[in-house]
Amino acid sequence: MMSKPVQSANQPLRGRPVNEQARQERMAQVLDGARRCFVERGFHASSTAQISAAAGVSVANLYQYYPTKEALITALIDLDLKRHANMIVRFWATDLSPRAIKEALGDIFLTKEGHEVAVLRAEIASEGARNSEVADLLRRSEVQLFAFLNGNIRAAQQDGRISRNIDPGLVGERLALVFEGVMRLYVFSPDDGERLLARYYAQLADALHLNA
Repeated sequence: MMSKPVQSANQPLRGRPVNEQARQERMAQVLDGARRCFVERGFHASSTAQISAAAGVSVANLYQYYPTKEALITALIDLDLKRHANMIVRFWATDLSPRAIKEALGDIFLTKEGHEVAVLRAEIASEGARNSEVADLLRRSEVQLFAFLNGNIRAAQQDGRISRNIDPGLVGERLALVFEGVMRLYVFSPDDGERLLARYYAQLADALHLNA
């Protein structure tokens, strides 16, 4: 009698998950496959068959967790919100020096994975221009991130790392807009990460009066 093969931790999960942890791992596996497809082919050019193949699951399993591509986009927006919030925490936990900011943002501007994040954000934004539900999700996500950013700016003012004379709302809006602009440039200039990071820091230093 043949024994069941032991599945490597690096192999994709197959079949029906037996517990909540396995279910969450499967959902992350599907999202990773969808992310890679959307980055490589775009949202509309990615078929459910291609997404399921990239994720290492059956089409039936794909529909079990995400019945539509819009559901996948919703989950990816939520994932991006969490990623962005974590980046803000790392960013504002530093001393705001050029070296510290480079370390905090390096995984975005200086890695292949970071460039894929930028491409995916642009792809989702494009879908938001055509799909009102996606647009609403993006707007709500931006509101949450903006509020979170303002809270971190106020905390930095209170602990003396930046001037108390700046307006957190205005500065937060400026930094958010500059960041989005730099990310758009990064989409089609992946080799310019160092230069774009330096440009962002110049705007940051000016907005926060770091050179005053």
